[in-house]
Formats: sequence, C-alpha cells, structure tokens
Amino acid sequence: MRPESRIEDLRTRELRACLSERELHEQWEADYLNADLNRFYDRVFDRIIQTLAPTPGQTLLDAGCGYCFHAVRLARSGLQVTGVDFSEVALRQSAATIERAGLSERIRVQAADLLNLPFSNETFDYVHCWGVLMHVPQIEVALNELIRVLKPGGMLVLMENNASSLHIQTKSLARLVNRLFGRPNKERTVTPWGLEEWEPRGTHRLLIRASNVDFLVRFCADRGLQLVDRFAGQFTELYTRLRGRFLKRATYKLNELWFESLRPPGMAMGNILVFQKTAVTLS
Repeated sequence: MRPESRIEDLRTRELRACLSERELHEQWEADYLNADLNRFYDRVFDRIIQTLAPTPGQTLLDAGCGYCFHAVRLARSGLQVTGVDFSEVALRQSAATIERAGLSERIRVQAADLLNLPFSNETFDYVHCWGVLMHVPQIEVALNELIRVLKPGGMLVLMENNASSLHIQTKSLARLVNRLFGRPNKERTVTPWGLEEWEPRGTHRLLIRASNVDFLVRFCADRGLQLVDRFAGQFTELYTRLRGRFLKRATYKLNELWFESLRPPGMAMGNILVFQKTAVTLS
C-alpha cells in the first residue's frame, strides 16, 4: 500500500470513530438543525425541489442522511427517499424523525458507506448529499460512488463549504495574525479540493474541508456531470461561535437575507450545486 493510501485509510478510520460518538451528533443538532433554522432550510429546499422538478414516485438517495431532517423535506415533494449513513447513532435518531413526520412509507434508511454504496449502477433518479463530503478524506472515491448510482439524466445535489467565501477568507486572515504573534493554529492542508482542517472533537478529530468549487465542478464535468444550478446557502456559520439566542438569530436573519436576495454564491460560505448526469462513463 502506498504511504498516501495508508494515511487516507487512517484518516477514514479516525472519521468513523468521531462520527460514532453521540456528543458530536447532538452538537450538530443544536448548531445546525434547531427550530430557528427551519425557515431558512424550508426555503432552500423549496429552491432545490423547484430545480429538480421531480414527479411523484421518483427515487432519491440521501447520502449521509444523518437525522433525516432534510430527507423529510425531500420526501414531502413526493419522492421515494433512501437514506444512508454509517453512523448507528444517526440512524437510530432518524427513525424517530421519520415517524414524527408520518413519512415511513416514503423514507427508508439503512447503514451504508459512501465509499462503497450497496446499490447497482444507475439506481436513483436523484442523489442528495448535504454537508457530508466536506468530512470525507477520500472525497474522490465518495463522489465517484454518488455518480455511479445516479441514472443518466438524473441530478446530483451537493452542499459544500466554499473556500472563496468571506467567512473562510476571514478565518485565513485570523490564521495569519496567529502566526505573526506565535499563536497555534489548527492543522490545515491546501489541496486541489480546497482547504482541509482537522478539528479536535472529544477524543478524536474531524475533517472539515472548504471546497475549491471550481475544481469540484471540473471533477464532475470530467465524469459526465453538467452544472445546471449553483446558488448561495448560508452566508456564514458565525452563529455556531456566538452565545445568546439574540445574536444567533441575528446571524440567521443575515443568512436568510443573503439567500432570499439571490446574492452571488461566490461570497457565501454554503454553496448548493446541482449537476445533471449526461454521460454514463466514469474517467
């Protein structure tokens, strides 16, 4: 095995260990899935569904479905959703989410690994992957799997952090200041895929990647996917570091304003990309 492959394998095992911890999922729920964010997500997913224009009964893979909050939004459009995640913690909670929504007939979940999906080629009409690839060390393998199980003519929806965003550029400036004053910075690696940082989470570390969106688009184009829509998600995730509900809500309103005003995605931290599969051959 090449040294690079051994490193990727070790990092993948570290990611699995990190995602097996309940505390991480509870923190994500508090930060990203609380009730104050429902209005924003509802509007974003209205835009996604408008772009997809699904017909009732078409199939969608929600890759890295987590607690299935977004799977519920997608299923309400009439889609038959298959959610996959390798975290048993997330899958146990997803069952409760689906039951509360009354969508057990439209959503099924199962344990699966994005690096080796248990589905035949060209199974799904749509594939959705929200904020998951940014944590995957072997992103090329995962993306190739998502493309493999997508039908020709089908659409792939990705939400990834944008390395060119004002939020990320401000963090880069803060790193420079820390370096000038001899303060420690988190481990960061610059790759063609973007900026990769490993953040301590409990006894493990979590990879967080801010994507080079242009590189991501080229990678998908080389595999027969055409970009058909790109729009801004959240302008910033500053609310995760703020204390007090008033300040958090003010940041949520900023994000809603940026999204609703159709501001350019290039400055926004969250970018939603919609691709259509026009070819069946992977390079």
